[in-house]
Amino acid sequence: MKIAIQQNKISIGEKYKIYLNKEKVYFASSMPFRFLSIINLFKEMESRPRIVLKKRWSWFETKYDIFRNDHEKLEFRTISVWKNHHKCRVGQDYYEVFGHRGKKYSVFKNNNQIAFWDKNTVVWFEGDNYVITANNDCDIELIISFCLIIDNKSENGSSNGNAFTIDLGNIGFEARKFDVNWKPK
Repeated sequence: MKIAIQQNKISIGEKYKIYLNKEKVYFASSMPFRFLSIINLFKEMESRPRIVLKKRWSWFETKYDIFRNDHEKLEFRTISVWKNHHKCRVGQDYYEVFGHRGKKYSVFKNNNQIAFWDKNTVVWFEGDNYVITANNDCDIELIISFCLIIDNKSENGSSNGNAFTIDLGNIGFEARKFDVNWKPK
């Protein structure tokens, strides 16, 4: 399955249009005027968020609490800042998100790859675009949440107002190499 996320940066926050196999199914928006970001993920035609992402204070690590609409609280945390490696436990399942050289990220569930995404290099006026390739049976909302967290933690509002930006991606260390041979199920 393909999930496309199109970011639209506006002066008081960010909005995302999210497509599943080219059909708009979700949208997300950040809450304006917050010291620590809060992003709400909605399903089309619903007014109550499916997931709320709340950034937590941290010096260098990425810390977000993920709240599902059934009030389940999940913790997205950094394992290694230097290797761009993150984790999230969901019940008995253990998710890991690995940043790779360039702009790719891979998502693993219980040590098996279930998804990856790539990001555009050049941005004109609008915002970042992501294309997620994922297994058909994965938790779509969770994978989208991971991508939104990585986007939010890396942006920090730095490119708001810029007409043109170039992102060359990660040039540092990586905890796991990108598997160019992985195919979704």
